[in-house]
Amino acid sequence: MELELNNIEKVKSLLDDLEELNYKFNTNLKLVLETEHTEYPPERVDPCPDYYGMYYIKREDGDILGDYMTLDELDNVLFYLNEYAEYLCNK
Repeated sequence: MELELNNIEKVKSLLDDLEELNYKFNTNLKLVLETEHTEYPPERVDPCPDYYGMYYIKREDGDILGDYMTLDELDNVLFYLNEYAEYLCNK
């Protein structure tokens, strides 16, 4: 899903959630929007997913945390991670 006026507020709130998560875990996770089509060699015959327009969370070392996600999937993942962080803080 691409950024548009009707979903920009949701992305802003997800960035706020990610900032809160970074604070709780003392990390520096980044939200990334894939802006290029996934390239595959022409001889590949199995399904070739294209991640264009999807989001992922990038760790400080450059690795991807999880998988490519839609906005709704990203919303769920950040919710669960924040709930987990809250649980750890109250333990």
